[in-house]
Amino acid sequence: MAETNSAKKLTLNDQERELEQQAFIEFQKADYHACHQTLQKLLKTQDSNPKVLHNRAVVEFYNSDLRRYDQFRTAMMQLTGLVGEIRTVEVKDLESCAAYVNQAIVLYHFKQPQTALKIMLAVMAHFDQMDDYLLRRAGIFTVHLLLDTNQPKKANRLLGMLQNRLGIQVYAILSDSDEDEPLIDNESRKDISELQFEEFRKEFRLILIRSNLLNGKKNMSIPLEDTSEYSILKGHQYFLGNDYQMAAKELSKQFTNEPVSVNKHGEDQNTILANNMGVIHFSVKHYALAARFFQQALLFDKSATEDMSTEKVEGSPLYCVGATKRPEILYNHGLALLHLQRPKEAFECMLIVLNSNHNNPRLWLRLAECCIMVHRQEKQTQNTSICHGTVGCGVHRKYVLNPTPKTAVVDGDQSLAIPATTLEFGALCLRNAVTLLEYHEPELIRQTESSDKTASWDKVYEGVPCNPSLPMKMVSFNKLKCAVLAAYSYVLNTLGEYNLALKYAKQMLTMKDLPQSYLLLSHMYAAEALIMMNRPLEAIKYLEPKFITELAGDDFGMRASPHWNINSADAARSVMHYNRAVVSFLIGDYEQAKISMNSCNHPLVMPYLKMLNVYQELLLGNFDKVQLLIRYDTPHLI
Repeated sequence: MAETNSAKKLTLNDQERELEQQAFIEFQKADYHACHQTLQKLLKTQDSNPKVLHNRAVVEFYNSDLRRYDQFRTAMMQLTGLVGEIRTVEVKDLESCAAYVNQAIVLYHFKQPQTALKIMLAVMAHFDQMDDYLLRRAGIFTVHLLLDTNQPKKANRLLGMLQNRLGIQVYAILSDSDEDEPLIDNESRKDISELQFEEFRKEFRLILIRSNLLNGKKNMSIPLEDTSEYSILKGHQYFLGNDYQMAAKELSKQFTNEPVSVNKHGEDQNTILANNMGVIHFSVKHYALAARFFQQALLFDKSATEDMSTEKVEGSPLYCVGATKRPEILYNHGLALLHLQRPKEAFECMLIVLNSNHNNPRLWLRLAECCIMVHRQEKQTQNTSICHGTVGCGVHRKYVLNPTPKTAVVDGDQSLAIPATTLEFGALCLRNAVTLLEYHEPELIRQTESSDKTASWDKVYEGVPCNPSLPMKMVSFNKLKCAVLAAYSYVLNTLGEYNLALKYAKQMLTMKDLPQSYLLLSHMYAAEALIMMNRPLEAIKYLEPKFITELAGDDFGMRASPHWNINSADAARSVMHYNRAVVSFLIGDYEQAKISMNSCNHPLVMPYLKMLNVYQELLLGNFDKVQLLIRYDTPHLI
């Protein structure tokens, strides 16, 4: 509720001022029924006063146990004029700030934190003019929104401004002793009761610790309290310091406080703990255990919120609306399943997250990786033998060689935009990822080069937003761009879009400090695209012996997943020699092809080398040798 002193001076007589002050006192005492009656008296003479109308809506909302939030939201929209999709917000009147704050709170609980933050940034433009009573609430809420949307630098700057304005002493807030200097000077806390002050102190302490941790301050002091709030923060501190065993131990404690539940607090403690344990196990590459914890977190979340509808249906208090953490947990669960080589299940998880985070290029890449993994798993089931079978018998027996796998063609009536684990939908996902990266890249480069430290707190650049994951700075942005371009070039080559595949392979080669694993892929995909376009003389330039011999091993060992076979420099060189042999045959350089084939000594290329040997002997007319190779490879057909 807005405080009397924060209002713009209106034409009120002495009796009306007394009623206004009385209503405020009754609200502070939580006597909402009496407060409502007092405001009704005031409205008889101040029926067009926006402040009185706002306060009446607040009291009616509190009187309904925070359940009639649709009615409350409508009242706030009438006062602020923010209806429908909110693009820009400008708070012209300081007196109306409270209405804007309340509308932002409702939007936050409706799972619209970005829109709520847009409103709060406009409110905080009046930072210097707001009274302390409203500033405490609006400031902490804005910091909370900034942290929830992965903008810790802005949150840290705003916390510093709040400390200076409210006279908050940080060394006292992090102390376990109550005998230290007061947290806030007496002048700035004269308008709140002792109970309200203690609530603010606890909230400010938690938000300060959380902000410091998200800004990378790993060695800060955290109060030694065995409550779930502080144990989760302490576990986060251990996690940032890569002490995963202590982080898990901290989360497994017996807590002294009452369990945090959706009914009372708007969050479920068990859901958060299970999710955090899953993150810890994921970080140490225990993906199966991580997936089990994420699945457990989803069950806890469902159990906690099944009676609390996340839709806008009255019946539950406002803080229970949108209490589910399902999208964030599903994102984590999908990543764990993807590492477990279960792409179809991971795809279903990621697809749900896409509904609320469609501007995340990482998420589009993960969906594409699911499609690629399904394709590769199906491809691995294909027969790699030289001979598919035989027809006839005796002197009339003929060997049927394995045909080249055909590129799947989607039915023309089927829309490629329909989500499915196909390469066509994977290509659509990667196109979206490339579009988002191209949109953000100029601003990221500009901000990296300028790095203006004098910018105001709300103009600090945090990187490319990737909610629910962390924002990307230049290093992580380049890593993601490499992965997207490599995956896109592979998918386009597989689908027969060779011109585009060549374009993105060349684009990858222009990137600075390209890791050798991606350098290898870009050369291979560019050469493959050129070969399929019947340009072998251009393709062989990407497979030069000098480039092949310069491939080092460290990068392949560090970046390769357990299921990627090119996990050493020897394997990479063998693959490149094999490809060079293929191109050499196409341009008629049989001697060079033979040299390249003799350099293929890694087991990875042996199944493909068998077929290339058959092709070589057929070209040279050595049909007896071809028969021997087939009989050696498929003795069961003799």
